[in-house]
Parts: sequence; structure tokens; C-alpha cells
Amino acid sequence: MTAPSKPKPRRSASSRAEEELRKRSHDLGERVKELNCLYGISRLREETDLPLGEILQKIVELIPPAWHYPEITCARITLEGQAYETANFEQTQWGQTASLATHGTQVGTVDVYYLKEMPELDEGPFLTEERNLINAIAERVSRIIEHHRARERVLEYQEELRYLASQVSLTEERERRRIAVALHDQVGHTLAIAKFKLEDLRESVPAGALDEILELINQTIKDTRSLTFELSPPVLHELGFEAALEWLTKQAREQHPIASEFTDDGLPKPLGEDMRIVLFQAVRELLVNVAKHAHAKKVKVSASRTGDTIKICVEDDGVGFDPFEVASHRGKEGGFGLFNISERLGYLDGSMEISSMPGSGTRVTLIAPLKSETRSQIGRGKPHEAITEGLKVRTDRTITVLLADDHQITREGIRALLEKEPDIDVVAEAENGLIAVELAGELSPDVILMDITMPEMNGIEATRQIISAGAGTKIIALSMHADKQYVLEMLRAGASGYLLKDCAQGDLARAVRTVDSNLTFFSPEIADTVVEEYARHQAADSSKAASILTPREREVLQLLTGGMNTKEIAMHIGVSTKTIETHRQHIMEKLKLRSVAELTKYAIREGLTDLDSEDTTTDRSAKRGPP
Repeated sequence: MTAPSKPKPRRSASSRAEEELRKRSHDLGERVKELNCLYGISRLREETDLPLGEILQKIVELIPPAWHYPEITCARITLEGQAYETANFEQTQWGQTASLATHGTQVGTVDVYYLKEMPELDEGPFLTEERNLINAIAERVSRIIEHHRARERVLEYQEELRYLASQVSLTEERERRRIAVALHDQVGHTLAIAKFKLEDLRESVPAGALDEILELINQTIKDTRSLTFELSPPVLHELGFEAALEWLTKQAREQHPIASEFTDDGLPKPLGEDMRIVLFQAVRELLVNVAKHAHAKKVKVSASRTGDTIKICVEDDGVGFDPFEVASHRGKEGGFGLFNISERLGYLDGSMEISSMPGSGTRVTLIAPLKSETRSQIGRGKPHEAITEGLKVRTDRTITVLLADDHQITREGIRALLEKEPDIDVVAEAENGLIAVELAGELSPDVILMDITMPEMNGIEATRQIISAGAGTKIIALSMHADKQYVLEMLRAGASGYLLKDCAQGDLARAVRTVDSNLTFFSPEIADTVVEEYARHQAADSSKAASILTPREREVLQLLTGGMNTKEIAMHIGVSTKTIETHRQHIMEKLKLRSVAELTKYAIREGLTDLDSEDTTTDRSAKRGPP
């Protein structure tokens, strides 16, 4: 007989409970890992200040820890040809993929790979939960891409709106001025002549017969004068800016029960027409606000010059306010006026500071660049980033500079001037052209200030070699020579600017920032020389570009080298910015040029831009950064 088999020992209830608890704990841990990943991605969506590429890279790093075997997991996100990968990324046969889609169009993928084979699970070596997770990640990443691109479009629209608002404001003021002049010169004069003729008739008509008509004419003349000042006070255009501020202060004193005072430091304050108009309007609006809302007994307007800027302060002893509260309710009465002033000033590289609190009065300071340092041009300038002194080209990095000059005292003087600029760093000096070429290759500076006459190798040959190396360094010629041949040879060698050594101090920093922004810069004394020399070749050579560029490309090139940026050209022609960018790329490829500065020189040389316009001379230094 066979012995009966022994029954298998039954697990105790406590053992089964422990095993179930371990399983649930493991599953809970996996879910926590997944939730941490998704939460981290959601948090990154709020990082609006980070570039999209940086956010995608951070998301990639969050993916491996959420998978079943994190130690052998790698990940990648691709977006329109650009890849963001973990450090250990390797494409293997064990992978999962989910598509990224924006507005129904696939734009990329999320890929997760195991670096070695693992046990077969629901989907190859992956769990069903991991398929759900990668799909959830792809959905969130797609929304982040849409969000950031929508935000970029909004910022573009806001910039265009600010530009248009600024244009509307200045156009309105110019139209007011035109109407005011017409009222004064035509209507006013005509009424005066009519009055004289009526008075001549007094002797031939009964006494008192013309009195009523003459009184009506007198009143009309007074009304015309009043309208003229209300539309556009002529003092701003006829007596000067400081006199106009003094007039505004007197008007406030005469029209309202407020003790008004104006002070001026007596220093010259040259301003461009646009900036004069904006500052005048701003002070006028501030004084109106004081009269309407401040309940002040006294207001003081002061104008002073600090370096290359003008400061205008409007200070009252009224009830004051909370600036942050006003800013948060800028659409309501009072708040929008201050916001509007700030926007208009900002577009001309100016700024506004407010110091106030309830019960302690208000001090508003308007700060603006003087004409000697930068000329005001609506729609040129920039935005967007920190604002530096001088040119006001916006930059968020330090510009590295190499000084090449065989005179030590010149190098020391230039270094001392540039070291005052917080966004410019002089990284090295060279006493001849040969050393300049060597240092340029080692350091790849952003800008080189290059003397022309130097031992060992002159600045022209050094420039030619540095530009040929293709490192992207911009070169500004620095010379005592104003002769046109020196200028032309440096430009042919590839220089982006030309400065005379006796230039104004502020021109140095302006020139560095200008050429670093892919624009050209010339000292005023030699700018006309450059234009005239290129104009001489216009008739003979203007047909060259016609055989290379299409008519539309020629038009884009003319507008681009005339000072417009991509958005402005798109609005002018009536196409998208992407179309203009494509045209610009084709132009550069056909002409074998790398920057707007090179395009500008080519356009002038080939006669494709207006040689008489300010945009071909020193006023290029006032343009904003590259389009």
C-alpha cells in the first residue's frame, strides 16, 4: 500500500496578511513615484520665466525615478527635431513611446527605455500602469508646449500693442500740433484781418452798428487762442522744454488753488522731439492728477540733469496713495494714467519711479536719456530685458571685449571707461595685430576694439583674419584717421563699426553694445564719408543684387537694413513674421552673410537702401537689438 501523501502546510492568516500588506505597500510606493513625477511636471508648468527647452530637460530628469526599475531607465523628449535626454540615454529594444500633440498635430514624442532586458510584464518589460503614466506625461508636456507658445504669442502681441499705442500717442500729438498751427496761422490771422476791416467801416455806418460783430470776432479770436493751447501748447515747440515745464507749473497755479513751483538746474538737456512730447504730456497728466485726486496745497516740479539722463520730479503734499494698489487696478480712474505714462516712457528707454503712501504725499520721478546719448525712435529699442546706460540695447549677459592698440595709455584710458559699464568686461589687451589674432582665437571675445596702425600686423589684416576664422566676434575700428580709405578698408575686412579716438566717451559703450547686437556704428564725423563713397558705386553695381535676390527678398532687405525689425516688416508688408524670417534666411544664404551688420554694408554698397536716410549713418546706434 502506498502511504498517504502529507498535506501541504497551510499558510497562516497572518502570513497571508503580511504578504498582502507588502504587495499593497509596494503598489502604493509605485503610485507615489508616479504622482511625484506628474506633480513635478505640473509645477514646472508654472515656471513661466524659464525657456521651454530648459523645462523639457527638467521634465526628462523626472521620468526615470517614476518607472518600475529606475536604475536602468532612461528617457528622452523630442520636439520638432530637438532632443532632450537623460545623461544615461541609450535607445534600446525595450522601449515605450507616447506622442506629443499640439492643436491636433504631432510635434514630438516622449520615449522611455530600459537599458537591459527585464521579465515580461503587461507590455514587454513594462507595466500597464507605466503605459498610463507615459500617456499622462505626454498629455501634460503637450499642454506645457501649447501654454508656452501661446504665452510667447501673447508677449508678441503685447509688444505690438505697446508699439501701436506709442505711435498713436505721438501721431495724435503731431496732429494736434498741425491743427493748432492751422488755427493760429489761418483761422486766427483771418479773424484778425476781418476785425481790422470791420473797424475801418465804423465811420461809414451808424454808431454802435458793428459793436456786436466786433465783440463776437474778439471772442472768437480768444477762443481760437485757447483752443490752440489746449490742443498743443506752442511753448513746447517755440520756447523749449524747460520753458514749457515752467508754463505748465504756472497753469496749475492759475487754474487750481495749489501753490506751484518750478525749479531747473540750468544745465542743457537736449531731447529728441518724441521724448520732449512724451515728457511734456506726462508732466501735464501728473499735474492734472494732483489737482483732481491729491487734495494737495503745494506741488513742486523740478528738472535736473544727471550724466546723460534727465530727471523730472513732480512732488506734492497731498493725501498720497498705495502704488501697488493703483497698479493692480490700473484700468480704473487714476491708475491707467500712471500706467500709460510708464508704458510710453519705457518704449523710449525711459522709466518712471513712484514714491508714495497714504497720508504722506507723492513723488513721481520721470527718467529719460538725453539726445546726446541716444535719439528717440518709436518702435526702435527694446525691449524686452535689463536696460543699460548709453545705447540702451537690452541684454541679459556680459559683453566681453578685447582691446588692441599699440599705445598703452590709450588702452588704459579705454579700459577705465568701459569698466564703468556693468554689462561690459574687458578680458584682455593686445599691443599689436598678431597678438590680437592669437587672443581672439583663444578667448573668442564678443567685441574687439581694433586700432588700425599697429606693429607686427596692422588692424586691417588682423580684422580680416579674425573674421575669416568665423568665431562670430564683432570688430570696431579705433583710429585717429578719418580718411575714407581707412574706413572702407576696415569695412571690407569685416569690421562692424568705426570710431575715431577723439569720440565722445559715451560713444565707446554705445558702439560696443550696438555691434554686439548685430548692428553697425560709425562716429558722426566719418558717417557721411562712408555713405558718399558707397553712393559712388551705386549706379554701376546696383544690378548685382537683382540677379541674386527675388523682388520680395530685395524689399525685405531694404526694410531690414533701413532699421525695421522682423515684426515691423511683417506688419508693413502684411505677412507673418515666420515668412519674413524665411526671407531673411534665404537672403543671408544667397549672399553668404552672417549678420544684419553685414547685410547693411552689402545693401549700402549695392545701392539697395536709402543712402540719404538717417538709418545709414550714426542713427543706427539708436536702433533696438537684432530682429
